[in-house]
Amino acid sequence: MNVLEDLRRALPELSSREARAARHLIANYPMAGLTTVAEFAEQSGVSTATVLRLVKRLGFPVYAEFQEALRSHIEESLQSPLLRFGERKVRDEATDKSYLARTSDRMAEYFSSLPDLIPEKEFDRAAALLADPKRDIHLLGGRYSSHVARYMGDLLSAIRGRVHPVSGQTQTWPQFLLDMGRGSVLVVLDVRRYQDDVVQFTHAASKRGAIVILLTDIWQSPAARSADLVLTFPVESPSIFDVLTVGMGVAEALVGAAASKADTAGRTRFETLEDLRSRLAEGTFGEERGKSKRK
Repeated sequence: MNVLEDLRRALPELSSREARAARHLIANYPMAGLTTVAEFAEQSGVSTATVLRLVKRLGFPVYAEFQEALRSHIEESLQSPLLRFGERKVRDEATDKSYLARTSDRMAEYFSSLPDLIPEKEFDRAAALLADPKRDIHLLGGRYSSHVARYMGDLLSAIRGRVHPVSGQTQTWPQFLLDMGRGSVLVVLDVRRYQDDVVQFTHAASKRGAIVILLTDIWQSPAARSADLVLTFPVESPSIFDVLTVGMGVAEALVGAAASKADTAGRTRFETLEDLRSRLAEGTFGEERGKSKRK
């Protein structure tokens, strides 16, 4: 059970006081829920009865079961490849299927589950933000997910301008914040064993008014506290390593949806790009410079 995802989905149906407690937990997840009922209630500004009603709405008969789910969430989100070595070996010995077949089956299952994991309205809103030429787009990822962020930026830059991947050493990142404001969109990719620097940058960008679109695993990066839109995807695989295959698919789907919303200027930009690529491949740029000099 993903408590954070369940909280977000239940939020529109909660009473005002239950919603207040839920928002406090979302903003301080999961630590707020690991305190006593009385402390959770006091910090949320509601009664203990309200907290217990919220917990029951989430499917937990007692508060202790709710806390156990939060602890399990923490354990899963902090797993490292080293911890999964022995576990994977046991699983490998218990099946006759090849590694490739198991991986293929798992990825097919994950992709088919995406419509249930990602609300259509949130996906469409994210695509519309990426397609809006009035907004500047910034993209950030972690140690491995930054490759997906850069790839996403490369695709987006073909149909629109003002696309800026956040790159370089962490110490240079504050420079990227200088150009972020209320017209900005920050796309963040962060998966488990989440990076503190990515989380802190996301929070800082949100404080400056940027709209944050977070692509993360089903346990959700702490950056979700600062995100306006959260799109989740599975990362587990037969491997000891988590995979970004499905996350890459979500990123490509977003870019594809944004391209479908592009206006005439977007099409013109892409046509110009294709022309420039062709001329570069043909080596005609040098010839044109020579002709202009002779004239």
